[in-house]
Amino acid sequence: MTEKTKRVSHVAHSLAASPAKAEVLIGFDGFIDEIIRLVDTRQSVDAYTPISTISEFGQRVQAAAGLSCNIEMVPEQIKLGGNGPIMANNLVEQGFGVTYCGALGAGGKVNPVFSDFVNRCRDVITLCDPGHSEALEFDDGKVIMGKMVTLSQVNWEAVLAQLPEDKLQPMLEKMELIGCVNWTMLPNMNSILVGLGGLLAKRSRRAKLFIDLTDPRKRSQGDIAEVLNILKIIQEGVDVVLGLNENESRQVATVLFGKEGDDLTSRAREIRTRLGLFQVVIHPTRSAAVATAEGEWFVEGPFTSKPKLTTGAGDNFNAGYCNGLLSGLDPEACLLTGVCSSGFYVRNCRSATRPELVDFIHGWAEAGCGEMP
Repeated sequence: MTEKTKRVSHVAHSLAASPAKAEVLIGFDGFIDEIIRLVDTRQSVDAYTPISTISEFGQRVQAAAGLSCNIEMVPEQIKLGGNGPIMANNLVEQGFGVTYCGALGAGGKVNPVFSDFVNRCRDVITLCDPGHSEALEFDDGKVIMGKMVTLSQVNWEAVLAQLPEDKLQPMLEKMELIGCVNWTMLPNMNSILVGLGGLLAKRSRRAKLFIDLTDPRKRSQGDIAEVLNILKIIQEGVDVVLGLNENESRQVATVLFGKEGDDLTSRAREIRTRLGLFQVVIHPTRSAAVATAEGEWFVEGPFTSKPKLTTGAGDNFNAGYCNGLLSGLDPEACLLTGVCSSGFYVRNCRSATRPELVDFIHGWAEAGCGEMP
């Protein structure tokens, strides 16, 4: 075995030996996801060739400028969506005690698409109706078209209306990790971050707060700078882990330094150093990197060129990384649990259970830790 395969195999053994005992709070969005393929050519009522790449889709649309076009959409699945529910669902499958707070239904009534998820959570607090997204799936990624007018109702006041401070504070005291994801689509998320930061600073011991900005391209550089400053401030009372995909890391680096930078690991280090955060994690589709005060690590993942589902892959990486954190693994091992959680998801269209994740990591090691089908 190579050093890498030995390392990966060791991570599988460590994960198997670490029962999922921690309590976590995840929020604050919620979407109904409609997974869609686009038709390139249709052979019959039941058979068609899909548009396979985002580039092909873009060329089709661009060619229609000044004219028009008609692209058939084939719904493949309607499922729970939103970065928070998908991440939380993974942690439920891993065996953690998950409390979810977010946009799962108005008036305390959970939308039926979330019913199974809600039944398996430790507790659920719903703030408003979910958004709706149409996720156009391609072999090389996805284009998500979202309807999110209800999500403006997700704010600190709405959280406190359901969880007054005298109830929320003791709840936070027992949480090992708090996940705040989809900042971009939640226009009032800053109020939640500030509110949580104040309460988490009062804990008897430090917690970990994971945040994913989720493609902040539509937000202004001023908005991005503001939330990054909030994270820098609340780091004084909680260990902040900032998770970014590659595009998000470029956007954050541009706001902080005026340039993207070329090297993934260096970018993670520079972002973490500038903000003083506990950890900064960057996860492209093929690899992942993390920077901490102790150093930086980089790993290649079990990439596949033919994923069955990419919508939610990043959320499963985030959950896998946090799974490693909660299981007491070192930063490099956390990257490996992240890339393998995502790797299982894109091949199976669902999150792995803990035994399945351990088996997948073992299988990748036995395959030599290269690209897999």
